[in-house]
Amino acid sequence: MKKGTLIQLFGILLITLMTACAKPSYFGTTYPPTSNVDVYLDKADIRKQYTTMGSTTLEKGFGSIEATQQKVIEMGKAKGADGVIMTLTEDVVVTQQNGTAIASKTKKDKVIANSSSQTRDIKETKIIATFIKYNQ
Repeated sequence: MKKGTLIQLFGILLITLMTACAKPSYFGTTYPPTSNVDVYLDKADIRKQYTTMGSTTLEKGFGSIEATQQKVIEMGKAKGADGVIMTLTEDVVVTQQNGTAIASKTKKDKVIANSSSQTRDIKETKIIATFIKYNQ
């Protein structure tokens, strides 16, 4: 393998690793840090009055949902959230189709055709986190 090709592969690997470990971006208001963040999967489960303080969306690059959830909780603590509403979504980004067809001629000059096809959706999983602050 040529030295230039090896350097290019190393560069691509480095960029991929940096993207996978990238910190999610936050949009919203920041308060003094908190030590506990309550996790909700539906806003109907929240029994206290609250104000929405900000949000983040994590799209690609998370290895496990549990580790990503913990990363969101730590972000919430750092931003001063009292709770976070987490939503897991899957969006179809590409639909892939492939198929085959076989045509053959019989002895009586009839054409027989057989075909098959497959359709597969390629999905992108996202975690949307909405951070909340309880009203005092």
